[in-house]
Amino acid sequence: MRPHMSRPRTWIALLVGLAGVASALALPFAPVVAGTTTLTWPAPGRPPVSSTVLTVPYRPQELTVSLPCPVLRAAASQPTVVTVLSTGDGGLTVTGGPAGVLLGTGDRTEALPIPSAPADCRISIEAGPSGISVLQADGRATYLADQPVPEVFGLRTDLDPVRAQGLSVTALIGGPFGTSPTTVKAVLVAVQLLCAAAALVLLLRGRVPRPRPRWNRLWWIDAAVITVLCGWAVIGPLAVDDGWATTIARTVAATGDPGNYYRWWNAAEVPFAFSQELLAPLTRISLAPLWLRVPSTLLAVATWFVLSRGVLGAALPRHAATARVRLLAALCLLVTWLPFNLGTRPESFVALGVTASLALAWRTRGPAGLGLLALVVALTVPISPTGLLVAAPILVFADRLRAAVRVSSRLQLATVLALVCGVGSVALTVIFADQTWDALVTATRWHNTFGPSLPWYEEPTRYRYLLQGDQQGSMAKRLPILGTVALLPVAGVAALLRRDRAGAAALRLVAVVVVMLALFATGPSKWSYHFGAGAGVFAAFLTVATALLARRARGADRLPAAAAVVGSALLAAAAALAFSGPDAWWLPVLYDVPWASSPVRPAGVPLDNPLLWVAVLAAGTVALFVVARTRPAHLLAAGPAVLTVVTFGTVVVLLLGSFAAAPLRRSAGSLAMVNLHRLASTRVCGLADDIELMPDGEVLMTTESAPSSDGFAAGAGYLPGAPPPDRPGTGTSTYLWGSRTPDHGSVGTITTGWFTLPPLAPNSGMAVSVSGRTSDGNALTVEFGRSDGGTVAVLDSSTPVDRPAADEVPTQPLWRSIGVDADEVPAGADRVRVRAVDGRTDEQGWLAFTGPRLRSTVPLTAFLAANGPVLVSWPQSFLFPCVHNIAAVAGGLAQTPRTVIESPRPWFTEDRDPALGGTFAGLTGSTVLNEIPSRVVGHPELDWGTVRVVDTRYERDSYAHSTTRATVWGIGATARRPRRRGAPRRAEPRPGSRTRRWRIRRWRWRRHAPPW
Repeated sequence: MRPHMSRPRTWIALLVGLAGVASALALPFAPVVAGTTTLTWPAPGRPPVSSTVLTVPYRPQELTVSLPCPVLRAAASQPTVVTVLSTGDGGLTVTGGPAGVLLGTGDRTEALPIPSAPADCRISIEAGPSGISVLQADGRATYLADQPVPEVFGLRTDLDPVRAQGLSVTALIGGPFGTSPTTVKAVLVAVQLLCAAAALVLLLRGRVPRPRPRWNRLWWIDAAVITVLCGWAVIGPLAVDDGWATTIARTVAATGDPGNYYRWWNAAEVPFAFSQELLAPLTRISLAPLWLRVPSTLLAVATWFVLSRGVLGAALPRHAATARVRLLAALCLLVTWLPFNLGTRPESFVALGVTASLALAWRTRGPAGLGLLALVVALTVPISPTGLLVAAPILVFADRLRAAVRVSSRLQLATVLALVCGVGSVALTVIFADQTWDALVTATRWHNTFGPSLPWYEEPTRYRYLLQGDQQGSMAKRLPILGTVALLPVAGVAALLRRDRAGAAALRLVAVVVVMLALFATGPSKWSYHFGAGAGVFAAFLTVATALLARRARGADRLPAAAAVVGSALLAAAAALAFSGPDAWWLPVLYDVPWASSPVRPAGVPLDNPLLWVAVLAAGTVALFVVARTRPAHLLAAGPAVLTVVTFGTVVVLLLGSFAAAPLRRSAGSLAMVNLHRLASTRVCGLADDIELMPDGEVLMTTESAPSSDGFAAGAGYLPGAPPPDRPGTGTSTYLWGSRTPDHGSVGTITTGWFTLPPLAPNSGMAVSVSGRTSDGNALTVEFGRSDGGTVAVLDSSTPVDRPAADEVPTQPLWRSIGVDADEVPAGADRVRVRAVDGRTDEQGWLAFTGPRLRSTVPLTAFLAANGPVLVSWPQSFLFPCVHNIAAVAGGLAQTPRTVIESPRPWFTEDRDPALGGTFAGLTGSTVLNEIPSRVVGHPELDWGTVRVVDTRYERDSYAHSTTRATVWGIGATARRPRRRGAPRRAEPRPGSRTRRWRIRRWRWRRHAPPW
C-alpha cells in the first residue's frame, strides 16, 4: 500500500483487511452439514446371521438391540442370543435360558426375568452417552448408568436364521470429521479469499519494480541440479510414510475426509492436512510411485531457484551469481535435500515455504514484501507441525520487517497490519474450509491420547534417532545436520572477527539456524527425518558459511587460523561420526545398496575415522603450499571450507552411486526398476509385478509305510505351543515328523519314504512346511527319483530356499512353506522324498517338517484383483498402484478386507492395534489371517512382505447402512470423546447431566508415527 494513499482509500483498505480476518475467524464455528450413519443388522430382507462390523471409533453414539418374544423363547434351548463383539471386555452379550435373560456388559452381569405372558416378553436394550437402559414390554426398566456404549467389531448369534427372525441391532455412528460446507460457510470462504486477494493487490501496489532475472551463462548448473533431482525421483529410496500419506490422500479423493485411515480412530489430520489435500487430486490420475514423486521433485526445483536467486542473492549479492558460489550452493542443497525430501511426506512442502520465508524476510523493503511473506506463512503452517519453522526467519529479521512498514499515521499502520493479517488468515481458510472447531479439538485430543506427543524438553531424542544405526541414522542424513552443527560456532567466530556485509549475512543465518533448531522442539514427534523441513535453510547456511570461511582465509592471521583449526577438528569429527552410520534406508528390500548395515567404507577406506579427514586436510594444505606458496595461516584458515566441500562431495557421490548401482546389483523387486518400467509403460503394477504367490495344492501320498529314521518321531517332535498348519494326520500335516525332545543335545537323521509325484505343469512345484532351523548343522533336502518296477532310482536332489522370520520368538517358532519349482525337478521324475538332518545341540537344535504337497504359482496382481477388498500395510501401500480396491473407511465404518498385505518383518500392525486406535482392530478378535507363501521372482530369499487371507467365521459386513445429514454449528455439535477400553470410569454421572463424559488416560507411545 502506498504511504500517500488518500484517507477514503485507506479506510476501504482497512475494511478489506478486517473483513478478511473476520471471515476467517468465523470459519471454524460456521454451520456445516454433518453426516450421521445409521447401521441396521440384519439388512432388510435378510436373516440375522453373524457378521463382522468394524466401527470407527469403536463405540457408536447410540446402540439399540431389539429382542422380540419368539427370539427370547428360542434362546431357552440355544443360549446365546446376540453378542456385540469387541477386542476385550467392552462388548455386550445377551444369553437366554429357562430362568430368564442374562445381560453381560463389560465386567457386569444383569439378570432379566422373562414375563410369563408371551405378549409381554419383548426386551429393548438402548445404550447411549448416559449409560445402558433395558426396557421391557411391561414397563419395567433397568438402568446401568456407569456402562458405556459397547464397542462394535462384530455381531454374532448362535440362533439359526429361522429362530432368530425379528432380532435386530441398530447403531448410530457420527463424528466431527465427516462434514461438508453449508452455503453460509462457502460464502465465508469466498469472502475471505476475495478479501485476501484484494489485500495482497493493495499491498503490492506500492511495490518497487525490480529487474527481472536474466538467463546467464550458469544455466548449466541449473540444468545439472534439475537433472540430478529428476534422476533421484527415479532411483531414490522410499520415504518412511510414503504409503501412509498416499493412502490418506486416496481417502481424501474418495470421501473428502482426510482421516488417518490406519489408526487414531481415523481422526482427520486437521489442522495439518494441507499436503494430503494437495496430493489427493494426483491420486485420481495415477497411483504410480514415480507420478506421486512429481510434487516433491517440483518443490525441490523451486527450492533451488529460491535458494540460489532469492536467499543467496540477498546474502551474497556480489558473489551469488559466480560459478564457484552457485556450484557450492548446488552441492549443499543436494546434500540436505536428497536424503530427506523425496516422496509424499510433508517436509518438502515445508522446506520450500521456510526457504521462501527466509528470502522474503531478507529482501522485504515495504508492505508488498510483508504481504507475500504472510501468504507464504499462511500456506506453510497448515502443512505440518514443522511448518512453525517459518517463524525462525521472521524472528531473526524482525527489525527489517518492522522497518518495512513505512507509514505516516496510525491509521495507515493499522491498515497495513489489517491487510497483512487478511492475507495471513488464508491459513484459517485452508484449515477450516471443510473442517470445524470440533474437528480440530477432537483430532488434537485423540492424537495426544494415542501419541506420540513428546514435550519440548525431549528434543534430544531426535538426535539420538539421528545417531542410531538404522534408516533414521544413515550416513547421508547425518552429514548435513552434523556438518551444520559443527560449522555454527566456526562461522559465528569468523563473522565476529571481521564485521562486514558477508559477516553480517553469516551471523543472520547462524541465528536463523539456531532458532530453527530450537523450533523443532515444538513438534509433537521427534523423528530425525523431520530435519528435511529445514533443507533449504541448512543449504543456505552451509553455502554462506563455506564461502565466508574461504574468503576469510585469504587475509587470516593467527587468531582466525587458530579458530579454523578448532573448526577443522569439529568437522573431521562430524564427518567421521556421519560415515560411521550405514547406508540404510526404509524397506531395504527395495534396493540392494552397499553398506546397508555397516559403516561406509568404499574400497576399504575408513571414512569413519577422523584421522583420515585430518590426513586429507593435511595433504591438501601441503599441496596448496607447494603449488601456490600460500602462507600457513591462510592454509589453516581454509581448512573448514575445504573439509566441507570434500565431505559433502563424497557423500553425494556415494549416495547417487549406491542407488545407481542398486538395480544393477539386483533388479527384481527394485524400486528403481519399478519406476523405469513405468516410464517404459511395460509393467505398471509396481512391486506386485515382481511377486508371485504359491498356494497349496494336493497332498502327495507315500508308497512306503515307514521312513528310515533315527531321532525323528512321526506326528510329533515340534514345539507344542507352535502346532503345524493342520492337525497332525490331516490336511497338509497328513505326514509329519520332528526331532524336538526335552533334551536339546539330541541329534538325528531321517529319510522319508518315496511319495508319488505326478507330472508338473510349468507354473507348479512341490512344497513342505518346516519349523525350526534348516541351517547351521541342520539340513533339509528333497530327492527326486524314477520308479522302475519295485525300485526307485535317485535322479537328483535339491535344497529348498528357507527364510526364517527375523523376529521369530524361540518359544513360538513359525511354520513356513519351502519348496522346489517344476523347472528344478529332473525330467522323468515320478517320486520324491525328504531327507533331514538335526545336527544342532542348542536350544533351536531341532527340526520338524511335513510331507510334500503340490503347489502352484499365481501372479500377485491377478490374485489381488480377484480377492478384494485389500488392506495394504502402511509401509507397503505406496508400492501397489494397481490395488484400487482397498478396504474403504468412511462414515464411521471400515470394510472388512479379504486380503492383507503385510510389510517385511517385524510386521507393523498399528491398523489392528486397539491400543493405538487401529482402524481395523476388529480383525484381531474375530478373524484369522492365513499366510499364502510368496516370493520375489528369482529371489526367494528376500523378505519382501507377506500376503495373508482373512478367514472369518462370520459373513463380511452383512448389514445395511444409510447416512442422514443435518446442519449443525462448527462448535459444540459434533465433538465426541469415546472412551478407550481400559480407561477409568466415574462412579456416577454428574447430577442433572444429560451426557456423560469419560476421562481418557493419556500415555505415550514412542514407536513409529505418520506425518504428525
